Amino acid sequence: MNDKKNKVALKAGIWYVISSVMVKTIAVTTTPIFTRLMSTSEYGVTATFTSWYSLLITIATLNLTYSIGRAKIDFPNELDCYLGSMQLLSSIVAGIMMIVAIVFNDHFSNILELNNSLVILLAVYLFFSPTISFFQNSYRYKYKYKQNIAIAWYSALSTVFLSLILILTVHADKALLRCIGIVIPSIILSCYFWIKSWKNGYLSINIIHWKYGLKLSVPLILHTISLNILAQSDRIFIAKMCNVSDVGIYSLVYSYGILISVITNAIADGWLPWFHDNYYSGNFEEIRKNLKPIITLGCFLTLGCIAFGPEAVLILGGHQYTEGIYCIPPIVLGILCQYIYTHYVNIELHLKKTKFVSIGTVLAAVFNIITNIVFIPIYGFIAASYTTLASYLLLMTVHFFITREVLSVKLYNDLFMFGSMIGTAIISALIIFTYDHTIIRYILIVLGLIICIFYFRVYITNWLTKLNNLNIFNKLCKK
Repeated sequence: MNDKKNKVALKAGIWYVISSVMVKTIAVTTTPIFTRLMSTSEYGVTATFTSWYSLLITIATLNLTYSIGRAKIDFPNELDCYLGSMQLLSSIVAGIMMIVAIVFNDHFSNILELNNSLVILLAVYLFFSPTISFFQNSYRYKYKYKQNIAIAWYSALSTVFLSLILILTVHADKALLRCIGIVIPSIILSCYFWIKSWKNGYLSINIIHWKYGLKLSVPLILHTISLNILAQSDRIFIAKMCNVSDVGIYSLVYSYGILISVITNAIADGWLPWFHDNYYSGNFEEIRKNLKPIITLGCFLTLGCIAFGPEAVLILGGHQYTEGIYCIPPIVLGILCQYIYTHYVNIELHLKKTKFVSIGTVLAAVFNIITNIVFIPIYGFIAASYTTLASYLLLMTVHFFITREVLSVKLYNDLFMFGSMIGTAIISALIIFTYDHTIIRYILIVLGLIICIFYFRVYITNWLTKLNNLNIFNKLCKK
């Protein structure tokens, strides 16, 4: 991979991170508004709606987005046509799901713990949103970060503003109004992309593309469903074994706990296209060299998120949500664990060994379900955060075993990968004991910040130097 492509990939990755943080900032800063306009029960219903969406979208898309990274290499001159055929195939499946949901509305309402209107709204959401995912992935693998960022900003701003307008002006179920505010912007953007695909002639029934995409993606359906079970089933079990108020508390704490995933996912989005290109070119040392600071950054972000947990929950939800602060450490550590093992999954994806990816994820999901059933009735909703962390640790171990022993790939410094996770977990345990000792916790935060700056001093210096070379301030003064 040449230097020019490396620079484009790096630039795209940086902007993904910056944009994702800014978009998440909108979500975080508006959360206190929704938690005060809605009851914990209404907030819990909304969380249940989005949880089922995250789980069912895998079936609606057949996981075909996972095949795009490798298709870019195998179909370099017809990627747009490949994406169009995948878009069409996905819409057929989602359309069937929507018809079934409408016909058997009452039945699904009981299963999903949602009223009839929300079931139909969910089915419509599942039909339109996959198209947006295909275009986002298309832009990502082409390093067209501006288009991808525009989609992210549109989705963030439009869903927040429309939801607020509906809740403040319409006298109806606030949970339903919030969900409508989420779905309508997706319908509008999806229609725009459908028109664009049709005008450009991308939509086609291509059996070769369909077979290729299904061969890579279908084995990953169990993987993605299992991942969503790990991420979303906690709230479903809490709703059934506790109450919707506990779902609301857990959901708010979870929304803060996974805050670092905004950055880690953005890094992963920028990293994966670059990883595919460099692995294909045999630049293994380049991959190893660049991965270490990325993992270390994730560890520092994890510790920072845990350290500010009590203040964050108080600001986002108020005193009625503080009961859930002790869920934050295991939730955040679970996200870090997911961030680390994803790098092992990337190897499996690149080598087209997708059948192996699902093995560990299914085991972890089953483990999560069993432990939730056992421990939530005993220890309440807090237990769900620890069962999820244990499941992610199991998943990380399995994917390490698959890449090292089954695929015989020794790409990473595995001692560093696991050592980073263990070290972060130990420090997190110490931070938990300072939740009731604010001064001590703030001293630890300052100390951690100093260590972080020292570790990344070379990167920070280089970045500041580049900014200085741009002479932005001088140019502005001249204007």
